[in-house]
Amino acid sequence: MQRRMPRPFRAPRGRPALLAAALAAILLASACEDPFELQASRVNVDVGLEGWALTGTAPSLPSVLIVPGYTMTRPDAAGSFDLGFDIDANGRLVVLPVGSVVAALAGTRAIGFLRPTEAYDAILEAPRSGYTSDSSLVLGVGDIFITRIASAFCQFDFRQEIYAKFRVDSIIPAERRFKVQALINPNCGFRSFQTGIPEF
Repeated sequence: MQRRMPRPFRAPRGRPALLAAALAAILLASACEDPFELQASRVNVDVGLEGWALTGTAPSLPSVLIVPGYTMTRPDAAGSFDLGFDIDANGRLVVLPVGSVVAALAGTRAIGFLRPTEAYDAILEAPRSGYTSDSSLVLGVGDIFITRIASAFCQFDFRQEIYAKFRVDSIIPAERRFKVQALINPNCGFRSFQTGIPEF
């Protein structure tokens, strides 16, 4: 009696091709995403801010800004804020980096200002360069500026700058009071001023 040899196993036709196509799709999708690319986690904040001048007002009134926290507060000796605001003799708003207001305990942090030529709403991202560091700005109503701040908020991040844009909405010299509109990107190193969580 002749003994039959067992037949070798054969995968159903089309199965290897299907598996190869699925594997190629997975590899292609993963190649499009950089696993080391930084991802933003906080939405951009569009906020109206009201403050009082550093001089000629009660020390309890808010006259400095913590930019990533979008909070007006009163100055402290430690320099835990980013920007200070004053009103000069001509009724103009003066914006000062923290180092011009107090000698911060943590040392000097670079703060740059830029005066754009575009309208406020047309500015969709902060420029990479062109900032004047650690100087003051003198502004009138309607004037716009962009800041690049080496923020204490980002001291443990790979990129340590916070970007924001501002528009001066009103200055009331008799009350030593002002209002500004701001759009702040609270994600360290991200420059986009688009609504929502920024992509860059």
